Amino acid sequence: MSRFEQFMRDNRDAFDNAEPSEQIWKKLEQQLQPPAEKGKVIAMKYLKWSVAAAVVILAGIGVFHIATSKSPKPEMTAQTNAPEDSSTRKLIKEINPQQAEEVYHFTRLIELKQQELENMSKDHPELYQQFVTDINKLDSSYNSLKKELPDNPNREQLLEAMIMNLRLQTELLNRQLQVIQNVKEVKNNDHESNTKSI
Repeated sequence: MSRFEQFMRDNRDAFDNAEPSEQIWKKLEQQLQPPAEKGKVIAMKYLKWSVAAAVVILAGIGVFHIATSKSPKPEMTAQTNAPEDSSTRKLIKEINPQQAEEVYHFTRLIELKQQELENMSKDHPELYQQFVTDINKLDSSYNSLKKELPDNPNREQLLEAMIMNLRLQTELLNRQLQVIQNVKEVKNNDHESNTKSI
């Protein structure tokens, strides 16, 4: 038997009676529990990545539909970029004049982007059709929010949701225009490489 084992047996009662102090337990609890704000940061990261993934998936679906479907070109709805009726405009200005300006600028920007996309549709009608479907979904959501605005007690939040929808529409249109531009570049590069090889 070693000296250490002998020491442990002789002093066993002293070891069994001693308990860790309160400070040690508190330190252990702090180490085991992550800070509350860190969880919020992680959740925001996941939210941003989720939105990015959704946009990429939508673009992928658009490209897939180009390859698989051939249909006549549908028209984009002009509901979003149509001037707001006067009662809606007044109501938005009453709720928040700055947000009323945002709504105006976003709807104008969306109108311009839709016109640009429509001009590019001649070269890529299948892609345009899918893009119209995607933007019309967001547009119909925007219009339903707009209809709820007069009667909703949470007008400020509803107005923020409307602006967020308009931002999403703008981002989607930007991505759609970028996809069409990328497709054009690929076709041009293929054409150039084919003519060089001849």
